[in-house]
Amino acid sequence: MLKSSIRVDLPSVETNRRPGPIEWVRSLFGAELDLRSGKEELTVGAFSLIEGLVAGFARAGVMDVISFLVDKKVVYLDTNEVPDDLPLIARAAEAAGVLDQRFREMHLVLAHQDEALHTIIDCKVTSQVMLGQSELEIQLSSRLSELQIRQGETAEQYAERIKAFALVDASFEPARRRLEQLTERIAAALGPALVGSKVACEDALVQLIRPDRGQISRFGKLAFGDEVQSPEYRPVPTLQRAGAYADPFYYYYHDPYYDYMNYVLVDAMIHNVMMQSAMSQSHYVQVVDPAGTMLFSGDQAALHANDSWIGNDAVSYDSGGQLMLSDAVSWSDDDRNQSWASFASSSSTCSSSSSLDSSSCSSASSCSSGSACGSSCNSGSSCGSSCSSGSD
Repeated sequence: MLKSSIRVDLPSVETNRRPGPIEWVRSLFGAELDLRSGKEELTVGAFSLIEGLVAGFARAGVMDVISFLVDKKVVYLDTNEVPDDLPLIARAAEAAGVLDQRFREMHLVLAHQDEALHTIIDCKVTSQVMLGQSELEIQLSSRLSELQIRQGETAEQYAERIKAFALVDASFEPARRRLEQLTERIAAALGPALVGSKVACEDALVQLIRPDRGQISRFGKLAFGDEVQSPEYRPVPTLQRAGAYADPFYYYYHDPYYDYMNYVLVDAMIHNVMMQSAMSQSHYVQVVDPAGTMLFSGDQAALHANDSWIGNDAVSYDSGGQLMLSDAVSWSDDDRNQSWASFASSSSTCSSSSSLDSSSCSSASSCSSGSACGSSCNSGSSCGSSCSSGSD
């Protein structure tokens, strides 16, 4: 929902490419060749990077690690939501023997939570990039705790609470500013910790997804009232996603009500006159389709009330506040079979965001403490697992 990013240019040098056969012959006759590759490569090693990342995030007050991978091999995986485990990744890296080795990609995922926001921080270090690109890219993705469903709420009660939140003046702005402050704090801490780096961060924004038929049709399977399901943590990410769903939060936390919350917000934005007034200055609120294509910003919502969106009038409620779907978005048996066939054909890959290799897809418990793991965890302890390169 809330997003921001940090780009870090790490110390690097432009690399040369190998001459081709014709160029090699030309060089024999004295031709001067331009062998610049248009790429740059890190001049700092894995040890310094890990040391700098740990120091920087610790200084910013971000201490909870979800996973740490090097070249798609699991080095550390927290299967038990262990708090304050940031220092463990250095020990896990040492045990895995990656500190003195060359690498292509490092991937560190952290979590940070306060009274208002739950944020996933996804860091990717690439050893060789195109000239001018940043070697370290950090994506921050946050959810508002206030907008999470509560135990006992009916579908209608939850929807009314979401609408009430959006009607408040500057509804999203306090949370957006809070994410910006976290982003700026991390950027300020990483600069000195990663010696020789240049750090830049982007403004935070709010991204809402306008669901299509596929998402809306699944609202009928949601449980409400006493059967409300809480969001579920998954240290081994879900299958690969695309578009607006290629987001760190989707990979590591499953909230079955998230599409429904987006639906209520977007539907109210384009049809509720009072909400249009409240959101009239919300240029920082972006509405996208499931493919991630930008549709409109909050201050343009009123212009899209008559869009041919299948979600118009798709949801209603009975006298008990239970959700009802229109025939336009209800799945037939044939539709379900086609949807399942499409899903099954694409379910053999791991998350590209997490960079986990295929051996890590099967179960979060495949890297449990005490089984082929590094020395930072003892068997039977309640800490996260630190696994050597190439383990399951």
